[in-house]
Amino acid sequence: MSNTENAVEVSSLTVAYNSKPVLDNVDLELPRGMLTAVMGPNGAGKTTLIKAMLGLIPRVEGQISFPKINGKKPCIGYVPQSESIDRDFPVSVLDVVTMGCYGRLGWVKRPTRDDRNFAMAMLKKTGMEEFAKRQISQLSGGQQQRTFIARALAQRADVYLMDEPFKGVDSDTEKSIIALLKELRTAGKTVVAVHHDLSTVSDYFDWVTLINMKVVANGEVKKVFTDENLNLTYRRVGKAGAAL
Repeated sequence: MSNTENAVEVSSLTVAYNSKPVLDNVDLELPRGMLTAVMGPNGAGKTTLIKAMLGLIPRVEGQISFPKINGKKPCIGYVPQSESIDRDFPVSVLDVVTMGCYGRLGWVKRPTRDDRNFAMAMLKKTGMEEFAKRQISQLSGGQQQRTFIARALAQRADVYLMDEPFKGVDSDTEKSIIALLKELRTAGKTVVAVHHDLSTVSDYFDWVTLINMKVVANGEVKKVFTDENLNLTYRRVGKAGAAL
């Protein structure tokens, strides 16, 4: 039975590419209303975990659930890696963000003026209002990242899954993004983000999941973000000291 205090529950999850396991029998519970970092070495299965949660890739076995909130199925928002975006797709920044409304409207109904106004408000919130009419292909990597965060905000989601939201952005953009994520937490939302920078974990996140095909540690940052757990997580990289 699902725990209503959890935002995400993963049980016995195994995912493989070409018969090679990437995630192996993962059991995981992530709490509601917190900022969670998913961390591990390259190839550890971090992005695979996010995509599996979204149902974007098949599972060999296992279950993934998002417990209901007040009896209702939660809305899930997604921010992909910026390099996974087709930069040649001819669409404006405002249109990209307005697409976030389709999760609530369905694909048949057209966004209303209120929806587009809300999309503009989310662009303003992410500092991208002046780029609303520009083609997404004309933006820098950091600007694209802020645009896709705005799109996720336009979904008015309960749980946000983000794949490296700080990758390729400058320090000012990173500060603005983490400020937005903390606003979401204050509003009772859940954010689960793939993250690489070990030095910012304690400042940015409440909870951390350390994985390397399997879950090495999962819990509050102050309890599980330890040298021992980091060594266990990154030991397969070769030189753990370099990774740390």
